[in-house]
Amino acid sequence: MTGAPLTAAALLAAVVATIAIGAYGVRLSRTTSDFLVASRSVGPQWNAAAISGEYLSAASFLGVAG
Repeated sequence: MTGAPLTAAALLAAVVATIAIGAYGVRLSRTTSDFLVASRSVGPQWNAAAISGEYLSAASFLGVAG
C-alpha cells in the first residue's frame, strides 16, 4: 500500500481544516439566530445557489429523473 500515508495525510488535513473553519464560525455567530440565518447577510443569489446545490445533490444520490 503505497498510498496509505498520503491518504492519511489528506484525511488529517481535511479534519484540521474542518475544525479550523468551525472555530472561526463560532467566533462570528454570537446567538443562535446569527448561526441559523447567517446574521441575515446572505443575498438572494447565494441563497438560490445553495438551495439549487442541495436539490441537485439529493437528486443525483436518489436518482430523480428530470
